[in-house]
Amino acid sequence: MHPEEIKAALRMRGVTQAVLAEKLKVSRAHVSMVIAGVNTSKRVEALISKIIGKPVKEIWPNPRPVLRRNRASLDQFGFPADAVAL
Repeated sequence: MHPEEIKAALRMRGVTQAVLAEKLKVSRAHVSMVIAGVNTSKRVEALISKIIGKPVKEIWPNPRPVLRRNRASLDQFGFPADAVAL
C-alpha cells in the first residue's frame, strides 16, 4: 500500500500516528518512517496490520533494504572507503 493509503485507513478507523506512537512507546517520527517504508518495526507493522485488518505482507509487499552507513558499504556505490567521512 502507498503510505497515504495506510494513513487514510488508520484515520478511517479513528487512529492517529500519535496514538500508535504513544501505545507502543516509540516516537511519532518512528511510526511515520515505518509507514513510509523507511524503517521497519515488527511491533509497529503488526499493530497497523491489526487496526487496518490486512496482513503485513499486503500493506508492505516489498522487502525494504537495510540501510548501512559504513565505509565498506560505500564500495558498492563505486566510492572508495576513504572518500566520505562518516
